[in-house]
Amino acid sequence: MKYGDETILKITSVDKKGRGTGKVMPTDKQGKERDAVVPFALPGEEIRGVCVGRRNGKLKLEVKEVLTPSPDRIKPPCPHALTCGGCAWQHLDYPAQVELKRNQINQAFGRAGLPPVREMIPAESPFRYRNRMDFCAGWGGELGLKKPGRWNAYVDLGECHLVSPGMEEVFQRAKKCFQESGIEHYDAKKHTGHLRYLVIREGVGTGERMATVLTMPGELPRADQLVAALSPLCTTIYHGVSQRFADLSYADDFHLLHGKPEFEEEVLGKRFVIHPNAFFQTNTVMATKLVEQTRDYLAEAGPRSLLDLYCGTGLFGICLADTVEHVFGVEIEDAAVQSARANAERNGVTNIRFETAKAEDLIWSEEQPDAVIIDPPRAGLHSRVIRTLLEKRPPTLVYVSCNYQSLARDWADLSEGYDWVEAKAFDLFPHTPHVETVALLKAKPT
Repeated sequence: MKYGDETILKITSVDKKGRGTGKVMPTDKQGKERDAVVPFALPGEEIRGVCVGRRNGKLKLEVKEVLTPSPDRIKPPCPHALTCGGCAWQHLDYPAQVELKRNQINQAFGRAGLPPVREMIPAESPFRYRNRMDFCAGWGGELGLKKPGRWNAYVDLGECHLVSPGMEEVFQRAKKCFQESGIEHYDAKKHTGHLRYLVIREGVGTGERMATVLTMPGELPRADQLVAALSPLCTTIYHGVSQRFADLSYADDFHLLHGKPEFEEEVLGKRFVIHPNAFFQTNTVMATKLVEQTRDYLAEAGPRSLLDLYCGTGLFGICLADTVEHVFGVEIEDAAVQSARANAERNGVTNIRFETAKAEDLIWSEEQPDAVIIDPPRAGLHSRVIRTLLEKRPPTLVYVSCNYQSLARDWADLSEGYDWVEAKAFDLFPHTPHVETVALLKAKPT
């Protein structure tokens, strides 16, 4: 099948990126059926698609027409929903999204020999839930998000239903200022231009709002005009400068343009200072439920000491410090660790300490935790972390995972020394295939 060819395709499932999948039948007896992926196609649908490329042995199609729609297909409220990479499933009725995620998790767990998740907790609101959005500047003058599966193609957003009205207004005002200033947008292919990202964060529990304009080195044109437009809506405005070509919304230097230097969020009565580069759960309401579930699991074990691996700015450790005698947090990003230390002090938490280190480099010579919280990146646990856990065998593990597939893979090794008790899933990311899972593991008797 060549670029531009059309075919009729039956969608049988979705892949880890939320794309519909199916088999393209051969056009002659010597041909072979080919796997195909189709953004915005749903299981059970029959579509007419056009070939737009191939990758990793799979054909990539775009929907030209939905011939037989899913009974769960709905009209999405956002006009960009079927072109923007920010939402894979906004056209899928939300209860059906939750059930689809439950099935995807349980299929992966079943292959790993694990029992199904005990509960799948839906988001309290499937819209306006994100407390952070990284809007990218496209080489053609766009400001928005990337097209699905494209690294250098952008959707010029007029609105976004994943963020609050206040964040959306910051976006609109900033976009107008960029257009008026004539700032050149960055071209990721040619490595030319200046404007790279607009990052907006909102403290759901504090009402604070921070905007960071990320550029290549150099002055920000008409910065005073931008501040005048955004300052009524933002408590903090930064100009961030990137010294690298990598496509990351990460700044090497920050220049405060307006307001206070610190941005804060509140979870379960604890206030957290968040560095502009630091990770923090993007759904504050559902992140609270993650912490509460972790607390429930730890309460059953009654540990005295707690190790918080991949601790970030200290969300889990600080919120749970009152349940143990001592907490030790480890995080690779020094800026996050500095924020974590400040967060502990500001909340009057004295039985906690933090260290900047790779989780796999941590030497447990002084630490003998009764329980460990593991909240790794999407890739899962480093093999050395797994080896150390199996050697030290802390009695209780609470594994918080943003990728159930890496959790299932890690379980194949952890099962050598641990029993699986149960897991629950939490939908922090409506309209995407991503989901958080919290699993309770108990050390096997030695």
